[in-house]
Amino acid sequence: MVDSPRYTPKLANQLEKLGGARYMFLTHIDDVADHRKWAERLKCERIIHSGDVEDITADVEWKLTGNGPWNIGTDFELIHTPGHTEVICLLYKPLKALFTGDHVAKSEESDDLNLFLMYSKQSVDVQLDSIRKLLDFNFEWFLPGHGYRIRYEDVYAKNSAIEALLADYTN
Repeated sequence: MVDSPRYTPKLANQLEKLGGARYMFLTHIDDVADHRKWAERLKCERIIHSGDVEDITADVEWKLTGNGPWNIGTDFELIHTPGHTEVICLLYKPLKALFTGDHVAKSEESDDLNLFLMYSKQSVDVQLDSIRKLLDFNFEWFLPGHGYRIRYEDVYAKNSAIEALLADYTN
C-alpha cells in the first residue's frame, strides 16, 4: 500500500479481499492520514523516512535513513527524491511502475508532467534534480498520490516527457 487513504471499513474489506498489504509505504509526512488504523486492520508494516518521523509517525516499524536507494526484499525499491519535501521517497516496482506520491503528476490542463509548484515545500531546483534521476529507471507508469495515472508507450516516451518537464522549468 502506498500512502494512507482515509480509513473506511468498506475499503478495508475490499483490500482484504485482494489479499491485504504486507507493507504500507508512506512517501512523506503529508500523506499519513489513518496509517495506524490501516496497520492495525491489515497487520502490515509501515515504512517512512526517518526525516519524517514526528509524533504521529513515531511508531512506524521501518524508518529509512540516508539517501537510499533501499530495497525491501526483492519486490521493490524506494528512491529518495527530495524537492516536494526534504525526505520524500518514491516507490519503484520493476514491473515498470513508479508510485510518485506528490513529487510529480499529470497536469490538469494537458498530458504534460507537472511539479505543482504551489505545493513544493523544499526546493524546486532540488526537485528537478530528483526528477532528472528518474531518467535512469525503467518504468512506463507514473502512479501519483493525486491526479491521473499516466502510461507511456515505452521508456523512451517516458524519458521524453521527463525531459520536456525539465526543459519547461529550466528555460
